[in-house]
Amino acid sequence: MCHQFIELLIFSARCIEGEKYEYRLLGVVEHSGSMRMGHYVAYVRGGERSGGQANKKERGGGGGGGGGGVWYYASDASIREVSLDDVLKSDAYILFYEKIKQVSH
Repeated sequence: MCHQFIELLIFSARCIEGEKYEYRLLGVVEHSGSMRMGHYVAYVRGGERSGGQANKKERGGGGGGGGGGVWYYASDASIREVSLDDVLKSDAYILFYEKIKQVSH
């Protein structure tokens, strides 16, 4: 299971004392199959929503707080909208995060 927000301070050898940043999940690659062959799919965060039912679903979409944005599932020729819960429950192979802000201690 992946997390929508993470802190990378413990993994950074070049961190300056007192600096702390927050990172937000931007995309997930999921692989099914074996090392020799298989299939990759992606979950990608889209743009921000301006309101309505889908935005309420996104904000309530479990486990990682709001975070805004619409999530999409892409597999070959099909793309569909998915919930944040679907993304966080995926069997992640590669995670993509973006630095969004500096957090004070």
